[in-house]
Amino acid sequence: MVHLYRNILLLVLVSVSFAPMRGAEDADSVVVDTIPKFLYSIGGSGGMNHLLNIKMRGEKLVKRGWGANYSLFMNSQANPLDSAISVYDRVFGFPTLEAGVQLLDYSHARMQTEDTPYMSRLGYVWAAYIGFRRDIYRNRKWSFGYGLENGLSYCSRPYNPVGNGDNDLIGQHLSLYFGFGVFGSYRVTPQTELSLGFEYKHNSNSATDRPNKGSNSYGLTLRARCDLNRPEEDKGLTYRQRLAQLEKFRKGPYDTYLYLDIDATVGFRTLYEEWLLHRDYLTTEERIADNNKLGLHTVWSTGLTPMVRYNQVHASGLGLEYSFGGYVNRSAVIEKQCRVEKNYRHSKHTLYISAHHEVYYKQLSLAMSVGTYLFRQHGWVGDFYEPPLVETVGLRYYPKFFKPFYLGYNVKANLGKAYALELKVGMHAGHWRLKKKVRKE
Repeated sequence: MVHLYRNILLLVLVSVSFAPMRGAEDADSVVVDTIPKFLYSIGGSGGMNHLLNIKMRGEKLVKRGWGANYSLFMNSQANPLDSAISVYDRVFGFPTLEAGVQLLDYSHARMQTEDTPYMSRLGYVWAAYIGFRRDIYRNRKWSFGYGLENGLSYCSRPYNPVGNGDNDLIGQHLSLYFGFGVFGSYRVTPQTELSLGFEYKHNSNSATDRPNKGSNSYGLTLRARCDLNRPEEDKGLTYRQRLAQLEKFRKGPYDTYLYLDIDATVGFRTLYEEWLLHRDYLTTEERIADNNKLGLHTVWSTGLTPMVRYNQVHASGLGLEYSFGGYVNRSAVIEKQCRVEKNYRHSKHTLYISAHHEVYYKQLSLAMSVGTYLFRQHGWVGDFYEPPLVETVGLRYYPKFFKPFYLGYNVKANLGKAYALELKVGMHAGHWRLKKKVRKE
């Protein structure tokens, strides 16, 4: 019996002595398992901005340009403590993705030209956008960086020949919104941060209607955000400390490779010459009878661009693009209505060459190009109102189930003057590695 009691006592002691150890192991596993993959925050902003002025009919259009901006947003950032973090987040230094809504208050702005007996208004512009924000420098309290925003906007008072005839900035309710800014931030508490930024904001309809000078404004914006789930271990980590957390997870050198970017595009645009006809040659009554509507035309394009992807996030190349615009016959008719004396050549075919660059972030990319025409005959407007420099900028999405294809959109312009809004589908063909040259000692 004594031996039985002694064995039971030893069993209890062994169980008690090992219980804390198992508990500690369980606690460790819980900590690892509960590290969030993404850090979320919410916030808001407010600021003052001023419209950039333009000249119309020989005088400055904007008579009063001050406005305000307000926004509400939610942020998502990859957690630096997560060992499975994406290589894109490591390369960009843990950027912040943002989704928000914004109000641009231009209700006090006024526009007027000499021939108009009243002042025109821009009203309010509401925007829903997504954003990308990146720190260039960060310590425990301060950070400095930049941000990009893109979305859709709605203008409450676009151009109207009756009552708002001098609003040459925005020609229809629905437009595209672009924003860019630089900022400095201060972490007030481990969970809250204040930022002051200098921002540029642009709204335009990408030539899908006229007028389309675009509203461009600049100003200062104060932002405040509060973290919702930042773990205790990450509070106050500097940029370098975050990188140090992931040194052992870094991959080797990137294998540079060549591929062909093949795309097909449909663009939508109104004709600038038709807008000039409405504005300068038709009476107000004629424009009202015509319902003030300009024809929306399509432009079909295809391009072939050899690209070199030389690191995880950058690729560059030089390509050719061919475009077909069936609307060109309409341009010739409008020139006669505008009493253009010279006979200009018109062709439905256009060919141009351009340099391309693409910046990747996971399944998204920012694609841009700049080039010039090799062949173009667009008549009177092509010679005087469409400079030979062609630029595009837009977003692309690479679905995982759709490889190697992508979907995207971009805005095409001639030296800053919008030409068309384009929808694009394309693919990456080929994957030829470019071997690095080995130096001979």
